[in-house]
Amino acid sequence: MSQRVISHGFFVLVSLLLATVSPSRAATLRGTITDRDSGRPLAFANVQVMGTQLGVSTDSSGRYHLAGVPSGRWTLSVSYLGYSSRSVPFRAAPGDTLDLSLALIPGTLKADEVVYTATRTRQLLKDVPVATELVTLREMRDRAATTVAEALENEIGLDVREDFSGSGIMMQGIDPDKVLILVDGSRVIGRVNGSIDLDQLALNGVRQIEVVKGAVSTLYGSEAIGGVINIITEQPRLPWTFNVDLSGGSYYPSDGRGLKSRLLAPALSAGWHRGRAGVRASLRYRDSGIMDIEPATAHTEGREAVNRLNGELRLDYTLARTATLSLTGRRLDEEKNWVEDSGLVSVQVAYNDRETNRRNDLSAALTCTPGWADRYEVKLYHSNNDHRWEKLTQSSGRLIDFSAGEETYDEASLQATRTFGLRHRVTFGGDLYRWEINTDSQLGVVESHYAADLTASAAYAQDEWTLGERWTLLPGLRFERHEVYGENWSPRLSLMWRPAESLKLRASAGRGYRAPSSKELYFVFNHAAAGYIVFGNPDLRPETSRNLSLSLEHTYKNAAVARVTFYYNDLEDLIDFDSTGVSDEYYLGIYQYANITSAWTRGVEVEREFRLLPGLEAKLAYAFLETRNRETGDGLLRRPKHSARWTLSWRRGPWTTTLWGSYTGRTLYQGRETTADQESDEWTNPYTLWNLSLSRRLGAGMSWYCKAENLLDTTHWRYGPWTGRVVTVGWRWNYPG
Repeated sequence: MSQRVISHGFFVLVSLLLATVSPSRAATLRGTITDRDSGRPLAFANVQVMGTQLGVSTDSSGRYHLAGVPSGRWTLSVSYLGYSSRSVPFRAAPGDTLDLSLALIPGTLKADEVVYTATRTRQLLKDVPVATELVTLREMRDRAATTVAEALENEIGLDVREDFSGSGIMMQGIDPDKVLILVDGSRVIGRVNGSIDLDQLALNGVRQIEVVKGAVSTLYGSEAIGGVINIITEQPRLPWTFNVDLSGGSYYPSDGRGLKSRLLAPALSAGWHRGRAGVRASLRYRDSGIMDIEPATAHTEGREAVNRLNGELRLDYTLARTATLSLTGRRLDEEKNWVEDSGLVSVQVAYNDRETNRRNDLSAALTCTPGWADRYEVKLYHSNNDHRWEKLTQSSGRLIDFSAGEETYDEASLQATRTFGLRHRVTFGGDLYRWEINTDSQLGVVESHYAADLTASAAYAQDEWTLGERWTLLPGLRFERHEVYGENWSPRLSLMWRPAESLKLRASAGRGYRAPSSKELYFVFNHAAAGYIVFGNPDLRPETSRNLSLSLEHTYKNAAVARVTFYYNDLEDLIDFDSTGVSDEYYLGIYQYANITSAWTRGVEVEREFRLLPGLEAKLAYAFLETRNRETGDGLLRRPKHSARWTLSWRRGPWTTTLWGSYTGRTLYQGRETTADQESDEWTNPYTLWNLSLSRRLGAGMSWYCKAENLLDTTHWRYGPWTGRVVTVGWRWNYPG
C-alpha cells in the first residue's frame, strides 16, 4: 500500500463525513481547581469529559478551559496526584459557557488518573484490569525532566541504558529491541543497534507517560514482547497558551577540573483554540558538549556532544457533534559528535565520529462517537527516518567508515469500541502497514547496499467482561499475516478481582512476538577489513515470548498505595549471530543471523507511594530480577539482580523540593564464555545515584528551578554510569499563569 493510496483514502473518508453530518454549536467549560483545605490552586490537574476525547491540564493558576463540548448529559472528572478525584455530572446545551470549579481533597495518589494504553479504552487507573504504571506531568515538572529518558529513569523495572546508540530502555530484563515505543499510539521508528533513543523524544506538550509491562502484542503487534511505553500529548483546548522554558547548565566533575561541557536547553510552545479549531506548536533545542569522564585517553569515555531540535505542530478540528479530526506533524534534527581511537598499542590514531538523525512523523486521526459504537478511530500514520554515521581521521579529515540508512513506515488503522449491555465492552480493529528500508555502508574499502520493502496486516479483538461487582475478565486475540514469515497468533487473558474496595488482584497471561527486521532478514554486513562478514537470513522466525504476571495492590485510607508484582517471561527463538565457518579473507569468522537462543527472566517488584506529612510525599520501590540463558546456563549480561528507586517531594508555599535516586546492584558484565583467555566472570560494582531539584513560583505564571543530577559524580569509564554531575538552572513562564 503506497502513501498516496493511504492519503487519498483518508480524504475521501473525511469528505463523505462532511457531506453526511450537519454542524452544531458546542458548549464550553471553564473553572479553577483548588486544594479544599488551603485553597491553593492545583497546577497540572487532569480535567476530562468522560466518554469523549476532551481533556486538558490546568495551568499554573489552577484554571482550565475546555471548548468543543457536545450538547447532552456528561460527567466532568478531575484528578490530581495526591488527591481524591471528583466527578460532577453536567448538562451542556449548544453555545453554553459553564463555570465548573472544584476543590479536591488530599488523599489518593495516582489511582484516579485516566489512562488508555493497557486496554486501548479510556478508564481510571484503579479500574484497569491490566497493571499499568503512570508518570504524570507533575512528576516530570518536579524532576525538571526535558526528555522521555529523564522522565522514566527512576521507574522501577525500567533500566535506561546509556551508550553511543542513545538512551534505550530495558524492561524487566528484556532488551530494548523488544520494547515498543509509541507517541499517542503511533510507533516510533529509527532504532540504532535495536534501541529507540528516548533522549530524542522531548517532553514539550506531553501530558503523561503510560507503561504496560509484559507481552502486549495482542493490541500492538510486533516489538511488544517486553512491554509498551505510550507517550500521551496534550490537546489544544485553551483560547491562548504560551510556555517558555529557558535552562542551561554544565558538567561539573568532582576532580577539581571546574565547569566542563556546556548545556543549553531552551523550549517554546504556544496554543490557540477558538470555536471548532485548536492549534498547538512547540520547539525544544538542546546543545551539549562532550562529557568525558576520563580525559587522559583520546577516546570519549562518557557522553557525546549533542545538537538537537524537536518540533511539533498539532491541529484539532471538530467536524461535527460526534467527529473530531486531528492532524499532527513532528520533526527531529540531531547531530552527535565524539572521539574514537584505534585501540592499537603501537600506534594511536584518533578519529572524529559524527552521527546525524532526521525524523519526520505525520498522522491524521478521525475520531467519532456514532450511535452504533461508543467510539471509533481511523488513523493514517507516516514516519520517515534518516540515519548516518561517519568516522573520519582527526589529523586529515579523511573518511574511513560510514553507514547511511533511510527507513519509512506507513500504517493505516481502524479501531472501534462498543458496549453491549452492562457487562461487555468490546474493542476490535485492524492494521495495515508497510516498512521500507534502504542502507548504504562503507567499512574500509568494502561497500555494501541493501533495500527491503515489507508489508503486513493484522486484526485484533478483546472483550472487557464485567462479572458482577468484583470480577473483570479481559480475553483478547490478534492475528497477523506477514509477507515473509507468514501467520502469527497472539492471545492474552487478563483478570482483575476486587475482594474489597481497597484491594485489587490482577493476573495476566499473554504471548508476544518481534518480527525479524529487514536487516536481520536480508542485509550483508561485509567487514573484510576487520576479518569478518555477517549475512542476513530470510528463513528467520519471529522471536516470541510467553508472559505471566500477578499483581496485588492495596490502598490505605485514600493516602497510600502499596503494590507487589510477580512476573515470568519465557523467551524463544531469540535472534543472534551464528558462526558458519572461516576463510582466508574472513579469518575471524563468517556469521549468519539465526534463531539460536532461548532464555527466561523472572522477578518481583515492590512499590509503595504514600504521604508522610501534609505536603510531603514519598515513593519507594525495590526490584529483584533473575535471568537465565538456556543455551549456556548462565545469567544474561548487564542485568542487575537487585535494584531500588526512591523519590521524596516536599511542597511548602511557593517552594517545591524533590530528592530522588536509585541503587543498582552487582551485575554480570562479561561471562567466561565470551573470550577464551578469560579465567572468570567479570562483574560490575554496585552504585547509588542521588539527584535533587528545587523550584519556586514567582507569580504571574513565572517560576525558577535548579537541578543537580548525579550529585556525588558517580561514574566508571567501562561499566557506567557515563553521565557525571550536571547542574542546571532554569526559568519558566506559563500563560495563562
